[in-house]
Amino acid sequence: MKLRDKQMAERRNRILDAAERLIRQTGGTDFSVRTLASVAEVAPATPFNLFLSKEGLLYALLARNLEAVISEGLRFKGANPNLRIVEAATNAVDLFAQDPEFMRPLYRVLLGVGDAIHRPQFMARSLSYWRAAVNTIPDQKLLSTEGDRNLFAISLQALFLGLLEFWVHQEFDDATFRKHAVYGICSNVLGLLDPENRADCLELLRQVQDGRTDFGAT
Repeated sequence: MKLRDKQMAERRNRILDAAERLIRQTGGTDFSVRTLASVAEVAPATPFNLFLSKEGLLYALLARNLEAVISEGLRFKGANPNLRIVEAATNAVDLFAQDPEFMRPLYRVLLGVGDAIHRPQFMARSLSYWRAAVNTIPDQKLLSTEGDRNLFAISLQALFLGLLEFWVHQEFDDATFRKHAVYGICSNVLGLLDPENRADCLELLRQVQDGRTDFGAT
């Protein structure tokens, strides 16, 4: 990497780190760019030079956070391949729940700020998470084409984002978020599985109905 590019990357990360600190300190994203520049110890124009707008900066922070979620969320610990797609959902829920002071205000940006450039890029990268999860389903007969897998991944992404919105606005607590993620994913996947592979998802649905929320790797 050239020195100039290295210096630019360092400034970008310093500004994103400062934005994360301000979100944690203030509980929101309403801080000014001038305040952000001061905390990051850069010139007031630097955030605009690097990110073009405050929305672009916040989406860059969302994108950085999403990469961490993708990296951790797709590390499956369970031995049961039938439940890896459920584990992808519970892993994601747990990563959000571990850091609500940062995740809730940050993801209000995604849920409330439209951006013709950055939001589509973010959503496409988010979809890759669910595409990877869909590829873990053992029975692929009903997902035989790229289009089929993409449609199913989009439906799971929409389900998760809907549940995330409830959690972000504190209408769901962590356990409720997790419970509905398990129930929703299992309900969607059930019709794709061969009869001998349905028992695991049916058992999870029964556990949700019985009030269980402690679904871990299986």
